[in-house]
Amino acid sequence: MNRLKENVTGYVLLAPALIMLGLFVIIPIIYSFGLSFYSWDMLRPNPTFVGLDNYSRLLSDEEFYLTLKRTLLYALMTVPASMLLGLIFALLLDKGAKAWLLAYRSVFFAPMVTSAVAISVVWMWIYHPDHGLMNAILKPLGIGPFRWLNDEHTSLVSLAIMSIWKSSGYCVILYLAGLQSIDPHVEEAARMDGANGWHIVRHIKVPLLGPMTLLMLILQTIEQFQTFTQVNVMTQGGPAQSTELLVVQLYHYAFEMFQMGYASAIAITVFIIILALTLLQMAVVGRRVHYQ
Repeated sequence: MNRLKENVTGYVLLAPALIMLGLFVIIPIIYSFGLSFYSWDMLRPNPTFVGLDNYSRLLSDEEFYLTLKRTLLYALMTVPASMLLGLIFALLLDKGAKAWLLAYRSVFFAPMVTSAVAISVVWMWIYHPDHGLMNAILKPLGIGPFRWLNDEHTSLVSLAIMSIWKSSGYCVILYLAGLQSIDPHVEEAARMDGANGWHIVRHIKVPLLGPMTLLMLILQTIEQFQTFTQVNVMTQGGPAQSTELLVVQLYHYAFEMFQMGYASAIAITVFIIILALTLLQMAVVGRRVHYQ
């Protein structure tokens, strides 16, 4: 009886979260999957069933493959750099004064809770070709000036730099939490055996941070594949589609060209790609993870 009461209480407490998950995640995914088999411009009351035509069109669409390649390149630029910077700063903060730790955490985490639109506007000013901070810093070095967001050769890199700055703080917080969960006796024993600081980082801390590294690798990959706001605010996918990522392309077809069926096919395909990458990361990286 008590077990039943505990189960009922648990389900009641979970109900609000499960309802929200169903309404805003599960049902939209199912609806989008169903809509991908139809042609609908949102103006006609009844969608037209077209079967696999949207997927056939997608698989033969050269523009989609170029966008996928661009998105993969963007993720390769941002994910490793964000995690590496996060690890470096976390290692530095782990040895800092405990009294200042909360303040440091707040500073690093601030970009994650700040409006992406506001951040994008600030970085547009930083990248301004005539009055921007970036060119002002490089000018005394004899470098530039660059048309950061207005040149197809630098626009994607410019967005990647901003995303690295924005995401690395999140990695700092998670890595710092992982470092502080390591048993201090392990480090003490290593020092007694003659290990220096680099040996401890290389052979103890980094391996023990494996679970956190795997988690961040998966989360960061998902986040970068879903990049939309900064592109929409800063470049709108230009110039010459050089910053049009998958979600931006999806938005373009759905809400500018009103091809909801084809946009849904893109959404489901992106979901499958992210799921495949996640499973691949768990299979390849997960086997190298050491748990305490």
